[in-house]
Amino acid sequence: MTPAPRPSAPVTSAPRPSVPPTTIRSSTPTATPTEFPEWRGSEPVTVLLVGIDTTPERAGAGSLPLADAIILAQLDPVGKRAVMLSIPRDLLVEIPGIGWDRINAAYAAGEASGSSGPALLVATIERNFAVHVDGFAEVDFAEFVRIVDLLGGIVIDVPAPIEDDMFPGPNFSYQRLSFAPGLQWMDGSRALASVRTRHDDNDLARGLRQQQVLRALRERALRLDALRRAPQLLAALGDAVRTDRTPQQVLGLARLALELDASRITSASLAGMVQDATLPSGAAVLLGDWPAIRTEVARLFGPPRTSSVR
Repeated sequence: MTPAPRPSAPVTSAPRPSVPPTTIRSSTPTATPTEFPEWRGSEPVTVLLVGIDTTPERAGAGSLPLADAIILAQLDPVGKRAVMLSIPRDLLVEIPGIGWDRINAAYAAGEASGSSGPALLVATIERNFAVHVDGFAEVDFAEFVRIVDLLGGIVIDVPAPIEDDMFPGPNFSYQRLSFAPGLQWMDGSRALASVRTRHDDNDLARGLRQQQVLRALRERALRLDALRRAPQLLAALGDAVRTDRTPQQVLGLARLALELDASRITSASLAGMVQDATLPSGAAVLLGDWPAIRTEVARLFGPPRTSSVR
């Protein structure tokens, strides 16, 4: 099977200013906030959340990091709602300046070019999904583990048994991974394993597990009264999160997310809009029904617009 034809009427966007990625505690023209400031914007804010595979095995093999988890999220400060859409990493997309490839390759291609992995991934999503992205936030595997452990672990309601005999182990080995159904307390390493495994189901189910973990992190932060403990949490998190937003913006959005009612957070996937395929090279990919995908994205996120983050 050959790659799908170029999507009709591709969405283009004006080049965005080159903003060097920062961390939530990096030096900025204004002092790092000592509390979670109130978000004063009125427009929905769309952010790309990325989990990066930087395991020692990849680094040792000289491989560039890959985007292992890709979630498009939007916070609506007026409607008091949020939406998360998981994008499967094997989805075949057109990467600007590169051509057709899996979407997770966009990050590596951006890093290889010496520019920015997140910037190329954002441009790829904007082009293929007909949506504007205001910014990004990324975390690698090690920092994800540290964040979960810092919060004292999380509780996940595992809906069905998970058995994976091919879960990646150290030094390119495989190991057995098992989760029993029901409520499970997970430390950082266990939570990471739950969002990485996919051999017992598929990438769509894995994406929803990733969203479930984000919800659990939010609930745990609420239990720890995170809004009142900003200085301590900032000091402990350090540079765990890489983003192109200012510390003030990051904390304002975090406060907005924490103040939402859980029932106002929508989880979405591309189920029913993608199908398995194999390229002539033997690579397994997912082909998207792009008219259906763009219709769903417009329903969830609204039509493309200019940035609402200043």
